[in-house]
Amino acid sequence: MKRILITTDFSLPSKAGIRFAVQMASQCECELLFYNVNNPETIQSWTDVLYTPNPSEKELRCKRMIQFTAPLVKSVTGDRIEWVADDGVNTAEAIVAYARKWRADFICMGTRGLGGLHRFFGSTAASLMATSPIPLLLVPHSYRVKPIKSVLYASDFEEIRKELDKVTQFAQELGLRLSVYHYEAFLDEAEVKQKLYTLAAELAPQGPAFHFKKLHIEHSLLDHLTADIRRTKPSLIALFTKQNRNWFDRLFLSSKTAELGFDTRTPLLVFRK
Repeated sequence: MKRILITTDFSLPSKAGIRFAVQMASQCECELLFYNVNNPETIQSWTDVLYTPNPSEKELRCKRMIQFTAPLVKSVTGDRIEWVADDGVNTAEAIVAYARKWRADFICMGTRGLGGLHRFFGSTAASLMATSPIPLLLVPHSYRVKPIKSVLYASDFEEIRKELDKVTQFAQELGLRLSVYHYEAFLDEAEVKQKLYTLAAELAPQGPAFHFKKLHIEHSLLDHLTADIRRTKPSLIALFTKQNRNWFDRLFLSSKTAELGFDTRTPLLVFRK
């Protein structure tokens, strides 16, 4: 049974993460823990010695969480749901610490969807992408509930064997179609093309469909990926943030990204090496 920690700050964007986690729980056995951490700005002036959490305040936040999530979790049985209110000076660190304590398989959160890395994901999600050892499910605020059927895994192919094992396991547990996309500027060169297709044939028994695309230098890597996302309409996009720092920077930190924004409808499954 998978364990999903879902963060909420009682905002509308956070409902998207709740909806996705509930949908995932409807397709495989999952335990859900709804987690709220006190805004660090409200306690940052206190030292560890002076600040003492107020138990009654946490109880009130738990009750608020139950009320906030109740309309969205009707399909999940009560013994598979928990609610936890916590305090922490650094929100991302608090989330990871509790996820580790609870032994979560995934951290799920709704995102803002406004374009640009920090603006699209929000500062907490961006911090988690850089630091969390636990895979993330990042769900755009505009997500609408529907069956999770397919995963598009965008890869630089540098450590494809190790990464594919993780994505394949996730896809198989939910019964999802898995497609692997790689964008290569030198795809026209016979040696490069042969190497890619030989490796794909070796990995084919794991079940994914491989797609090798020419990377045209007049368009960004994000442009290429966005076009395929819009064309194939996957349920989920899988990425590894540390697979190659330059590759990830090219994808999310180009100047074009801030102007164009990323796909604002498809959730991300983010692994960190």
